[in-house]
Amino acid sequence: MNYYMQYLKTANVNLVKDMGMIPYKLYENYGYNSTVVTFKNGEYPYLNKEVKGLNIEFVENKFNSYTIDGGLYLLKNSKKIDFLQIFHVTLSSFVYAYIYKHIQKKGKLYLKLDSSHKLVERIDGLNGFAKKILRCFFNKVDYISIEQDQLYFDLLERLPYIKEKFFVLKNGVDFKALQAMKLDYNYDEKKNIILSVARIGTEEKNTMMLMEAFAAIKDIEKTDWELHLVGPIEESFSKEIEDFFTRYKKLQGKVKFLGNIEDRYELYKKYREAKIFSLTSEFESFGIAFIEAAAFGDVIVSTDVGIVRELIKNNNGSVVNIGDTEALTNKLTEYISKESLKEESLNTYKCCLENFNWDKIVKDFYEKINIFNN
Repeated sequence: MNYYMQYLKTANVNLVKDMGMIPYKLYENYGYNSTVVTFKNGEYPYLNKEVKGLNIEFVENKFNSYTIDGGLYLLKNSKKIDFLQIFHVTLSSFVYAYIYKHIQKKGKLYLKLDSSHKLVERIDGLNGFAKKILRCFFNKVDYISIEQDQLYFDLLERLPYIKEKFFVLKNGVDFKALQAMKLDYNYDEKKNIILSVARIGTEEKNTMMLMEAFAAIKDIEKTDWELHLVGPIEESFSKEIEDFFTRYKKLQGKVKFLGNIEDRYELYKKYREAKIFSLTSEFESFGIAFIEAAAFGDVIVSTDVGIVRELIKNNNGSVVNIGDTEALTNKLTEYISKESLKEESLNTYKCCLENFNWDKIVKDFYEKINIFNN
């Protein structure tokens, strides 16, 4: 089976996300000949270890256009592709679907929506003609998936005609790889650390909300709790960090900016040692960092975005409204004041292991596409 995933923005980091992990696990566990199709976006060292055996083909960037260059690639190569995976409801995906299905009539086409509630809002805003075009597009596709349970029901309510080909396929964590790295979950090795992993200082991540919430915890400087922030820092945010420490001199050494950690092993060690994970984003389509944190039993205290609610169903974490700094302070205070977070941590880990394990996710996908084929 020649399985191709075409997403021209794929960079090295995407190889350990859904763009790379679905084709890789189909190769590793089911013997597929799996290939990633992309523009060359830097180097791809993960091909040598993390996803060794996964192939890659680079699309010639003639027109600097995902639609045109990606379409030209499919015009030349569709006949050798048995199964094509594409992403999102965009002009590019429309073009890819029509070209592939025109040339490879027996081929199977899988659309991973990889979306949020914004797709529902976009569909609600379409006029009658646009909805007909959308239906024509979905009719070309053999399989369609979404990552979140609630979005599945919201979309099915609006698009009942896709029911027979539509299913939930979550994103995941490669627990097999974590075991190989000897990074198994162990609560007893955790420290009193609140961790956040994000692009620090970007407007949608709203990092300052977390910093202010931490600073507002009563007598936080008298505890051994620390706030660790991992991720690239926007240049414009440096002044805000400086101002923050001017206002909260007592937090020098308590709030630590660790920079961007590209090495997966080192990043996972940060998740493993933290007790609490917090994101204060204003928007997340899914939030890969949530499940990476959950894989190590980090208790999640976050704004209500992405997949977070599916990780805290057993009262093992909390969400607050976007922008509500006071509520976040109260929740963080509640958790750091507990004698132990072991129960909440273990429930978070178990939830992730059961529902967000790439081997289980791709097994489910493999079985679904074989059932549909039969």
